[in-house]
Amino acid sequence: MSNIKLYQCADDVVRLLNAMDNDADISPDTIAMVIEDFQGKALDVGGYVLNLSSQREMISNHIKDMQAKLKWFDNKIENITKYIEIQMRRSDIKRINSFDGTFSMSFRKNPPKVEVFDESLIPDEYFCIKTVKEVDKNALKEVLKSGIDVQGVELIQTETLKIK
Repeated sequence: MSNIKLYQCADDVVRLLNAMDNDADISPDTIAMVIEDFQGKALDVGGYVLNLSSQREMISNHIKDMQAKLKWFDNKIENITKYIEIQMRRSDIKRINSFDGTFSMSFRKNPPKVEVFDESLIPDEYFCIKTVKEVDKNALKEVLKSGIDVQGVELIQTETLKIK
C-alpha cells in the first residue's frame, strides 16, 4: 500500500462516482482498483484505531491497579494512624517527638463542626431548598416518537462507526 492518505482515497472514490454519474466510460478494473485502495487504506486506519484502543485498555487497567494500590496504602495509613492514636490515648501521652527531630506526633483540636443526629427536630429556618430544573429527554423522546411536535426540540437519528 502506498503513502496515499485515506482522504485522498475518498477523493478518488468521489471523482469516480461523479464520473460515473456523468456517463463516463470507466473500466471495471479501474472501479475495483479505486474501491480496493480505499478499503485497504480504511482497514489500515481502522487497525490503527484498534491498536490505540488496545493500548488505552492496557493503560486503563494499569490505572485501576494503581488506584487499588493507592486505596490499600490509604487504608494502611489510616489503620496504623488510628492504632497509634488509640495507644497514645490509652497511655495518656499527648505528644511524641522523634529522636532526630524530623517529625512529631501530637493531638490538636479540629475546627468545630455541626453534627446532625435528628433532622426532624431542626426548625425549618435552618433548611435550604434546592430546586433543579431539567429537561426530561426520555419523556420528550416518547412524545416526539408518537408524532406530536414540540417547539425547541427535534428527534434525530445518528450513526457511529464501530471498529471491532
